[in-house]
Amino acid sequence: MFKRILFFVLVVNFCFSQKEVEIETVVVKRTPKIDNILKKLQKQLIKNCDTVTHTFLLRQLNLQNNDTIIFRNEEQFIKINALDGNFSKKNSIENNNNWFTKVKETFKLYDASESPIGWISGFPIRKNLTITKFDFLVNSQQYVYEVEWTDENSIEVKFETPGFYKGRFVVDKNYNLLHLEYETTAPYPFYYTSAESVGKYHKFTSSWIYQREKVSLDFAVVNKKMTLKALSIEEKLRDFLFNRYDKEGVIFTDRTNFTTSIELQNKLSR
Repeated sequence: MFKRILFFVLVVNFCFSQKEVEIETVVVKRTPKIDNILKKLQKQLIKNCDTVTHTFLLRQLNLQNNDTIIFRNEEQFIKINALDGNFSKKNSIENNNNWFTKVKETFKLYDASESPIGWISGFPIRKNLTITKFDFLVNSQQYVYEVEWTDENSIEVKFETPGFYKGRFVVDKNYNLLHLEYETTAPYPFYYTSAESVGKYHKFTSSWIYQREKVSLDFAVVNKKMTLKALSIEEKLRDFLFNRYDKEGVIFTDRTNFTTSIELQNKLSR
């Protein structure tokens, strides 16, 4: 009788210990290293873009001393060949109302190649569709990164460097970019000069301070390709200083400020 009881106790203990082993079995998903994420993301940005021409709704508002100098609300055709700045765009219907009228009056002393029109209109879009050259990718050693899985198929990376940028981006398991947002944590200067010279001077020089930059981009993966859904840009340029030169030195100088708001929305994603 005693032997039967002992056998029963051993069998129960064996079964219980087996259940404990099953309960304690845990699968831990490894988080990729940041260097690997950045390398694969850059590769996808160049080689895995949707190259179909999409129609975007463009809305742009620029303010100078609380006066509207550009207001655009129109459609554009944009084709992105790669997110290294390789893209083309064209208005679907040319604006017969000449939305540059006030701008031309404001900058009537500027030549066409010198005008800040480009810096407050076309350049912000071009700059932010050149993701491969963003500071957090090319100067990664200057940044602190936090990496985590947000779900089974998405990785979120937060990044920050003192006195410059902070932000985050999300990629899928194939390192396609799904979302990117960043903003300045402190003002920083920018300097631009003409390639042409007159005597010992450049034809013109320009400098300003980026007082504020706040940018957000959203993508969708369509047919395994990254498609831009939306882009929003807020910029505040302080102390926009322009100098024009002749052989004797400065002949014209102008200083002003710009606050810019730009939105691009892919019509397919509305």
